[in-house]
Amino acid sequence: MGRTTNYQANLFNEFEKLNKKLDFLLKENKTQSLTIYNLNLEIEKLNKTIQEKEKKIELLLNEIDRLKNQNNKNSKNSSKPSSTNIVTPKKKTGANLYNYRTKTGKKPGGQYNHQGHNLSKKDVEKLIDENKIEVREIIHTIKGNSSKEPLVKYRYELEIRPYIEKHIFKYNKNSKEKLPKEFYTDVTYGNSIKTLSIHLGCYNVIAYDRLSDFFRVVTNNVYNICNGTLVNFVKEFGKKSQETIRNLENNFLNGTTGFTDETGTKFNKKKLYIRNYSNEGNVVYKVHKNKGHNPIKEDNILPKFCGGIMGDHDTTLYSYGSKNYECNIHLGRYLMELMENIPDTKWPLLMYDFIFRMNNTRKIAIEYGLTRFSDDKVKEYQNEYDKILKLAKEENKQIKSSYYRIQKAKPLYNRLVKYKQNHLYFIENFKVPFDDNLSERDLRIFKNKTKISGGFRSIKVAQDFADALSIIKTSIKRNINPFEAIHAIFENKVLFAN
Repeated sequence: MGRTTNYQANLFNEFEKLNKKLDFLLKENKTQSLTIYNLNLEIEKLNKTIQEKEKKIELLLNEIDRLKNQNNKNSKNSSKPSSTNIVTPKKKTGANLYNYRTKTGKKPGGQYNHQGHNLSKKDVEKLIDENKIEVREIIHTIKGNSSKEPLVKYRYELEIRPYIEKHIFKYNKNSKEKLPKEFYTDVTYGNSIKTLSIHLGCYNVIAYDRLSDFFRVVTNNVYNICNGTLVNFVKEFGKKSQETIRNLENNFLNGTTGFTDETGTKFNKKKLYIRNYSNEGNVVYKVHKNKGHNPIKEDNILPKFCGGIMGDHDTTLYSYGSKNYECNIHLGRYLMELMENIPDTKWPLLMYDFIFRMNNTRKIAIEYGLTRFSDDKVKEYQNEYDKILKLAKEENKQIKSSYYRIQKAKPLYNRLVKYKQNHLYFIENFKVPFDDNLSERDLRIFKNKTKISGGFRSIKVAQDFADALSIIKTSIKRNINPFEAIHAIFENKVLFAN
């Protein structure tokens, strides 16, 4: 019995030890499990932080690429104007600090072998024979043989001489004429003065202060025209030109190809947009506060236009006209941007060379009297276009920078695929323009206005200014003296009926 009791006691002691050890191990396991759990949480947190950091790094790398791209942009690889190409030198000395042109080493003035433009005696005598200019003879006496024929010389001159028109209206019971509205006030300005102010103020973009000073100086302080009066001249011209503006709109609608684009300016520190409707012989400007379909519908020009429309990839225009043409000059700039920033890809260079090679070939064909390429040649060009796009699709996958891959190369590739026909219309019909430069030329004057005066005071003033420019620019396109056109409008005449 004693041995059994001792055995049981020892067994129980061993069992107690094992229980204690088990409790210790369970406790240790629980601690380790908690530690592992906390470590897993920390790892998860660190992984999340790493992912966030990686995203931030990618965003920063994209932003670096974007900023590099922005800094590298100029008029050749973007829509920026050529004036932004100026690079300010680090050191500027001398009086002409504004002059950033590089020295050519040539002497000032006319260059050797360059054709001069001298005043011609023959041209003057032709003007005299055609009675286009008044001649005032001035007799001089110089040393020499009196039997010789007199020596004749000419000198161009200009006389600005203010004068007053005194209009006397006599009453007659039998007369049906009434006093014209322009004479309701006792003193008014004549149409020649108004015409000159419109041409200098609108087309030459001279500020009203300087224009007022100009009249004061050239008339020896006789005419002191205030800024408000100059503004009223523009308003009066706007009212009198409305029927002529309608003629310009109809002339645009009668054309087969229309150019249209949009540029921004300001009024009272707010955005203002100018849209042109142009062709080779006409231009109409319209002013709006916003972009998009609504302003175009308000103008009611494109909704009625049945010809082809040339624009700078403004997809809004695809809702109007019978065809839509894409500007290939702008395409060339975007391709140039890729060429400069992603040198490892070949397709932008190939597409750039292809587009402009087709246009150069087209110019030669036009010189030979052709109006389009043959069907086989057009098909050949289309196949080459598709071949370059196939290469573009593969090369774009290899671009390391996600900024250039996603935001630059891919959108341009998609555009070239979707609007292939619109980019290639110019090879199917030589009357289709290659670019939208005509619109850019017509809109450039509004950029000058913005730079000089900062914008307009109101929408109405801006539209009056636009109407004046519509008539002036159309006159220039048609080789008509714009001064005579402006004067005719002030004389209540209607121009450009066709």
